[in-house]
Amino acid sequence: MNNRILNNIKKDFVIEFRNKTAISISVAFAVITTLSISLVSGATPLSPMVHSIIFWIILFFSAMSGLAHTFIREEEEKTSLFLSLHCTPEEIYLSKLIFNTALFLSIAVIVTPLYLFFLQVLPVYLPLFCFITLSGAVAIASVATIFGAMVSKAGSGSSLFTIISFPILLPVLWTTITVTAISIEGTAVKQYRDIVFLLAFSGVIVLTSYLSFRFIWKET
Repeated sequence: MNNRILNNIKKDFVIEFRNKTAISISVAFAVITTLSISLVSGATPLSPMVHSIIFWIILFFSAMSGLAHTFIREEEEKTSLFLSLHCTPEEIYLSKLIFNTALFLSIAVIVTPLYLFFLQVLPVYLPLFCFITLSGAVAIASVATIFGAMVSKAGSGSSLFTIISFPILLPVLWTTITVTAISIEGTAVKQYRDIVFLLAFSGVIVLTSYLSFRFIWKET
């Protein structure tokens, strides 16, 4: 990893933690939604599948605003040209991918304990729960990075980001929801092969995005 990639990652983290826009919005959404569901459900027990669906809905929408903002901020602050002059498109993509993955994992680290505590959920297969959350976060971040670049260059803002990325993320969400329910319930076979699928999915998306990012960044 060269110095330009490291400097871009450092710059994004400095800006993010100075403004705290993505983290603040994501944490606020997660806390409000989790508390609301906890209060509404009361003592009513929820099935593992319902818990899994709610958990990933909260995690997904908590992270979307922050992941979209990475590229959109470059266009809004007119720094994309400066970035292009000092870095290759491949370096820009890798730095944004690493930042988005780290940002999503940071949000997951905050959201997951909140949900487990307030909804009083204890996964039976805790390692499987952690692995599926990690691999799901990487898959979502890999898709969000390339679509964030497309949306920013199209000048559509973050309003279109979730809509266009959702169909591509359906297999990821379906897999993560199913395996998370299994990890909570603990009555079925541990689905570690689905983690391999998510990692392979992420690899394909990253490779395709890496090869096509130059044309998205330069031509759109």
